[in-house]
Amino acid sequence: MAELSVGWELVKAADFRHRYELYYWENLSNGATSEVDYVIPYDMKVLPIEVKSGTSGKMKSLRLFMQKKHLTVGIRTSLENFGQLRYEDSEGLRLIDIIPIYAVGKLTIPFNYS
Repeated sequence: MAELSVGWELVKAADFRHRYELYYWENLSNGATSEVDYVIPYDMKVLPIEVKSGTSGKMKSLRLFMQKKHLTVGIRTSLENFGQLRYEDSEGLRLIDIIPIYAVGKLTIPFNYS
């Protein structure tokens, strides 16, 4: 239900010039069960969005996707308050913005993530 609500808010909140095309990612290698709920393409960039219905979860799929696609920024939406997770791996610093589910409709694109 949380994924459906977030997807609907993303579509509903977009203006006519920046319509969201909603995609998802699934890791099909070696019988893995990794997936990222939404991947939004815009202006030659990709923004992954992981939806959690509660306040916990390790976001292994989001981190794997960011590493495989060499991304530095992702979004986690859940019942948590606004925040940001920072972590470093072999490729450098990565940021995951935390946005409460109720605020997803205010997510704006174009985003200035690099």
